[in-house]
Amino acid sequence: MGTTIYEGIKKEIVEAMKRGDAASRDFARVVKAELDRKGDGRPLPDADAVKILKALRVTAEENQNTFEIAFLDKYLPQEMSEAEIEAWVKANVDFSSLKSPMAAIGLATKALGPVAPGDRVKKVVERIVNG
Repeated sequence: MGTTIYEGIKKEIVEAMKRGDAASRDFARVVKAELDRKGDGRPLPDADAVKILKALRVTAEENQNTFEIAFLDKYLPQEMSEAEIEAWVKANVDFSSLKSPMAAIGLATKALGPVAPGDRVKKVVERIVNG
């Protein structure tokens, strides 16, 4: 497996210091502090780190801080489109084996992780179920 988000942020601090890029260094430290706080000093799994980065990105959007948005986007996974989620669900979920068709939402969000936001998966599953 590749570098975790947490490791990437730590590496970014060092690289920004070497480049003399104070803005990147300082913001990377803010992000790392937030990850450390949520992880009680232990590296967070990417699924948890993504939630924190998304929350930080919302704040950056509200403040219209394009630097922070671009920085966070480097570490956030590219999310799947509704068409990609729909193709995955149709290929991997056997609705006849589920107690409720809506149980497919949980299956898909668990299998796909942070690249498939739950609200988007729900919309896709509802569309498939309701034809």
